[in-house]
Amino acid sequence: MGSQHDPFWSVRGVYGGQDVCLVVEGTDPTAAECFATKRGVDVVFVEEADRHDVSEAKLKGRLWRYTPEPRLKCFGRPINKLQAACLLLCGAATIFVNLRAAHIQLPIKWHF
Repeated sequence: MGSQHDPFWSVRGVYGGQDVCLVVEGTDPTAAECFATKRGVDVVFVEEADRHDVSEAKLKGRLWRYTPEPRLKCFGRPINKLQAACLLLCGAATIFVNLRAAHIQLPIKWHF
């Protein structure tokens, strides 16, 4: 489907006298710790981030990633253009079938 990204790491520490939690995309916890240390964070501990950590960091502007966010998603998973087109066609077909089942005529003229 798409390119796999590295895991996200939750880096907790102190910056400017306040507790902070950064979420960093990195290959391992050491890379995430180095990222935070370069930015002046006194790192206390690093652990793999869960979905809650990622969404909270995104809201607070503390999410750092280097792979681009996928443009198309379905149920939170990245999809490609062909998959999106198929989903749209399936949705349109479902609407058409439901209208036919309810005996609602569509003003469509078929010319063959």
